Amino acid sequence: MKNTKTSRLARRQFLKSLLATAAGLGLAHLEATHALSQLDDPPRLYLPLVVNRVTRTTRPGRVVHLHASSATNWDFNTSHYYGRTQASGVVGVSQAVVDAMVERGVTELLGLPLTAVTEAWQQLTPDYTPGALVAIKVNLNNSTNCSSAVASVDAIAQPVNAVIRGLKLRGVREQDIVLYDAIRSFPDRVYNELAYPGVQIHHNDTCGHTRTTWNSSDPDSTIRFNPPSGSLPTVRLSDSLINATYLINMPIMKGHPIAGVTLGFKNHFGSTNNPSGMHAYVTTSYAHIDHYDALVDLNSNPHIRNKTVLTIGDGIYGSRQYQDSPPARWTTFNNQSPCSLFFATDPVAIDCVMHDLLKAERGLAQPAVSNNYLWLAEAAGLGVYESGDPWQSPYGSGYAKLDYQRIEL
Repeated sequence: MKNTKTSRLARRQFLKSLLATAAGLGLAHLEATHALSQLDDPPRLYLPLVVNRVTRTTRPGRVVHLHASSATNWDFNTSHYYGRTQASGVVGVSQAVVDAMVERGVTELLGLPLTAVTEAWQQLTPDYTPGALVAIKVNLNNSTNCSSAVASVDAIAQPVNAVIRGLKLRGVREQDIVLYDAIRSFPDRVYNELAYPGVQIHHNDTCGHTRTTWNSSDPDSTIRFNPPSGSLPTVRLSDSLINATYLINMPIMKGHPIAGVTLGFKNHFGSTNNPSGMHAYVTTSYAHIDHYDALVDLNSNPHIRNKTVLTIGDGIYGSRQYQDSPPARWTTFNNQSPCSLFFATDPVAIDCVMHDLLKAERGLAQPAVSNNYLWLAEAAGLGVYESGDPWQSPYGSGYAKLDYQRIEL
């Protein structure tokens, strides 16, 4: 009689070899997850990281977390906009503190001294020449018009100002910097706090800015999805991203009622024209959530995968509840705002850390499968996955694979 156990092990070894070869050839993760689904007890594969073709100083698995309790003095009174820049008599976010957080974050991430801020931005945007566009994907999910004054957590100007400041130190022209959220409005409440009026603003509105277009004939302008069953609608990327040379992703650390969390990967829903069609394939109740997530196909697109030079997670306030909740106090951050920014060139690793901080804060409110997309992303070669404890002392010891560093300012 055939030895079933031996046969299964041999089959698994064959599949691992086959999948590793597929990843080396840059194929989508579908082959990996489909083949694994045929096993009785499919393992979680850790295939080689496909190095970003733009960033030449990639740090797989490295995440730098800057925490500064003085980043905001907002009083949680939602009748006052939380994103104002601190000034005499004005509560809000300290631009000077956020500038210092960004400077320390990018230099520590790349292993450079604090005095080498300009060099850090040069390494992140290699070969920049005037006319090359640097796209910055901000998260304005709750902004439905330019005058909206919602209390829900959205992008704030101060981290964006700090990034633009760094890019300008490197020599990037303001007109070569594009702030975009393709399907939302860039509201006046954020625009009025911007320190650099020469940057381009692209969004799904007018309000004196540039309206999103979807005209590219680039063959990768349409996302290729490969769900194990069903079909997906046509989803296109905005021209703002397609025409860019470099991409900086600036998600917000938030919970989400459908996907469990909304972080760097899901922030790119706002790079597309039809995010609603993807929701069925990212929900934690999706029948094939252990084998497929549309977020992996979306972020495997060359315009995202190969152009992303940096992810900065905004945890100045974050949202311990959902994507449309107002800022609230976090019990894990001493009953205050998280006052944090996260830095990585590895998009998987940074989502892992933000996911784990949300899990520590939210407990059972966060579904157990809310990070499945991250180990599927590792299998697709997008970065390094690990579920760990970001609060374990000393900081960083809660991870074995990730290089997690927390710095207090």
